[in-house]
Amino acid sequence: MTAVHEAEITAGRVGAESSAADWFHTRDLGAGVVLIAEPGHVNSFLVIGAERALLFDTGMGIASIGDAVAALTDLPVLAVNSHDHLDHRGGNADLVENAALVDLEDLCAHPAGRHDAVDSAYLAAYATAMGAVHADHETYRRLDANAFFAVGDLPRMHALPDLGGWQVGAVPPTRRLADGERIDLGGRMLRVLHTPGHSPDGLALWDEATGTLLAGDTVLAAAHWLHGEGADVAAFDDTLQRLAALRPARVLVAHNLRHELPGDAVERVAAAVRAVRSGSSVGRPGHDLLGGPACRHDVDGVVLLTPSEAS
Repeated sequence: MTAVHEAEITAGRVGAESSAADWFHTRDLGAGVVLIAEPGHVNSFLVIGAERALLFDTGMGIASIGDAVAALTDLPVLAVNSHDHLDHRGGNADLVENAALVDLEDLCAHPAGRHDAVDSAYLAAYATAMGAVHADHETYRRLDANAFFAVGDLPRMHALPDLGGWQVGAVPPTRRLADGERIDLGGRMLRVLHTPGHSPDGLALWDEATGTLLAGDTVLAAAHWLHGEGADVAAFDDTLQRLAALRPARVLVAHNLRHELPGDAVERVAAAVRAVRSGSSVGRPGHDLLGGPACRHDVDGVVLLTPSEAS
């Protein structure tokens, strides 16, 4: 069996169900990186070395990411959560509990993450909100097909399956990662970067040899959420100035239908958050994708959400 299997895969499980059989979309991105997307929801990435693979984020836990990974590699796997938000660690339990699927060496995260169980009421609210987003997406695609032709080859957002059995439990990491730590995959080295701002425990991975930054929620093709619990605009500014100094060639991002941005996206986000921090950007009342109140800043095509003045 080869380290990377040449196949487009589907995998799915919600509890014991198989209603999400086509949930994952995978794509070889070159340079030993494979996208494992839950289109319109979250992007995870598998980085392949000679001796082991690294899974950056485990997704939402709606379908078995272990099945997806096993279809791509038979190498031992390190799983790294970019941060402890549910859509980046939802598959932790699947990897830990189903050892026959994947040879999991460690489940890794930053020490500041909590990794608590997610309240079922929040999961239900998330599913309702994203159902509305999917309906808007379908409307947009119909309009685009007739008038704008902007969608191009972007993937279609996946509708959520029946999530009656969806749970994101407390699965503690087995290894804590520190800023500057190096992870050797065999012929391939990744450097761990602590990236607070969106969350206190944010992590990115830097592959200097290829100029690839795996950014998690720190750089996005979507709104940057700086209004949630633990978010910090000043810390986010400091993080972005540091990442911009790396001058990456490409950025692999966790959200929206686009999974990859050019390297200069980091500089644009850095400039935008500096404008917000300095007060030169004046936000306007708005809301996030889930309907929560936020102050919205639009700075040269970059969107940042900060706490609402009413909150």
